[in-house]
Amino acid sequence: MLIDYALFSLTFIVSAALAVIGIMLSYQLYQIHQKPVLQVLLYQQIFLISFFVYGIWGNIALQEILADLNLPAGLSSKLTVFIPVLGIPFLAVSWFMLLRFSFELNGIKVTKMFPFIYFPGLFIFILLFTVLVDKEIVNINNGPDRLIIRSIASVNLIIHFIFLVPFFTQRKNKPLTREIRFAQKHVELYLAGVFLYSVMLFFYNFWGTFSVCISIILLFAVSILIPVIIKFNKKTILLPHNQKNMSFTDFCNLYEISKRESEIIIEICTGKSNKEISEKLFITLQTVKDHNYRIYSKLGVKTRGQLTNLVREKTSI
Repeated sequence: MLIDYALFSLTFIVSAALAVIGIMLSYQLYQIHQKPVLQVLLYQQIFLISFFVYGIWGNIALQEILADLNLPAGLSSKLTVFIPVLGIPFLAVSWFMLLRFSFELNGIKVTKMFPFIYFPGLFIFILLFTVLVDKEIVNINNGPDRLIIRSIASVNLIIHFIFLVPFFTQRKNKPLTREIRFAQKHVELYLAGVFLYSVMLFFYNFWGTFSVCISIILLFAVSILIPVIIKFNKKTILLPHNQKNMSFTDFCNLYEISKRESEIIIEICTGKSNKEISEKLFITLQTVKDHNYRIYSKLGVKTRGQLTNLVREKTSI
């Protein structure tokens, strides 16, 4: 028993340190680059770590308390399932932010309907699961911990397969900007880690307390892999974020602005509307809007005014 407490204490310290590293690196990346996509990554790390603290360590603490209360086996099993489920909203938001990060990093527009499809769908799934448990259609008496962990791990794998898609559907398979490097090879490494900790979670107590602690540490370590890779990739920053007086060509190269997008930026800076731009460049109005979205995402701006100010600040046009 003393060895178990020592292992759990050491694991808590290591996992807490990893959690702090993940959040701090994500915060630093956002402060350096001021990219909305990195703000999404920061939120993803915060919500994910919040769930880990509540769902993992809260559940471990709960089991220790229940062990001393001598409650009926059925009631203890239900509490072991329902208490961690209360932390699912943190995990749901984390998954949502992870998908947004993948889409936005690869220049895929997230529609306004996506949250209204994702969150109600996930809520209905969780509601059905809890009803099945409450009605004892799903038997949890022989292993409530195993049931809840395997269920979450399975959904997590599905979310990560969706996360994978944008990196392999883009024609050039490149990240959205040259300032942020997280490409296919990094995705493969990250997903290999996700698959590894998923397997370990399925058999988390195979070697008792030791395997449980290893699973927890691996889970935290892999979860902070995205900000770690971006932060320490030597190619993450090609030019200083605050560099000024560069040529417009260098500016476009820095942010991976295409030739057509550069033409639209110039027209925006001269004060032309989307309709005027479409007429001058002989493209549809919707095409102009689509280019505008990609330009705004790459430059980390939200309005024409911010775009114009950024271009004039960095370049001589």
